[in-house]
Amino acid sequence: MENFPESPFLKSTLISSSSLCNISSSPMDMQKNPHDLDGLTANQLVLLLLDGNLREEVMYELIKVMAKNQETRKELIEAKIPCYFYPFLKPSGDDKPLEYLRLTILGVLGAVAKFDDPYGPKVLHFFLEMEVVPSCLECMDLCNELSWKVATLIVMKILMQEKGMSYCSATPERFYSIVQVLYRVVQKITKKPCLLHLMYVIQCFLSLSDVFKFIGPSEAFIHQVPPQLFDNTFKDILRDDHQTAWMLQVLHFNVYGRLFSPE
Repeated sequence: MENFPESPFLKSTLISSSSLCNISSSPMDMQKNPHDLDGLTANQLVLLLLDGNLREEVMYELIKVMAKNQETRKELIEAKIPCYFYPFLKPSGDDKPLEYLRLTILGVLGAVAKFDDPYGPKVLHFFLEMEVVPSCLECMDLCNELSWKVATLIVMKILMQEKGMSYCSATPERFYSIVQVLYRVVQKITKKPCLLHLMYVIQCFLSLSDVFKFIGPSEAFIHQVPPQLFDNTFKDILRDDHQTAWMLQVLHFNVYGRLFSPE
């Protein structure tokens, strides 16, 4: 990987001194609820950053704001800013104090992972180059619920891209490492059902199953598709979600060659 840039923010023109003077909210007001930063503007976040309190938390939230904007997202990738977060993604032992930081970093990566805009292919290339997928798989396996939910979303977005799918299925080991982690995630969702997370997992399996439409069925893959997806385990939370229920039907058809009738 190339050397990191010495000063990634040198070219940033996100904030001007005059705009700082026009901010009406004071840092004290914004610190009343330090974990509720999502609704703040970039200018307000910079004020908090300059105030010196909650510096790391505010910095990541500010970068998340930048990641949601097409122009600043491009500059974030070109400056390789996410590379600086990479070491904090890897779970290791009892690192609960880092869990909020890890979740915030995953939130930044999730905001950057917009592959359908003009700069999307370069963002995807950057994600694959910096091996975001294996890091997300570790988070899905070992981190808390919020972190593995966001990590699953990122993997889902990558698998839905042709280049991302090619990367993930380049070798059997890589392909089945993803399948096995998804299998374990389903076991977790079985204990604590969540419709949104279930939808992410089903879409991941659906993308992976597309491979076998061209090469024929695979017994290894069939054995690692969780049976809970097709029995009554998630019947209640899928009752009113016809889109996810149909995704399950397509997945069943891709895996078994036929639709299924839930009991």
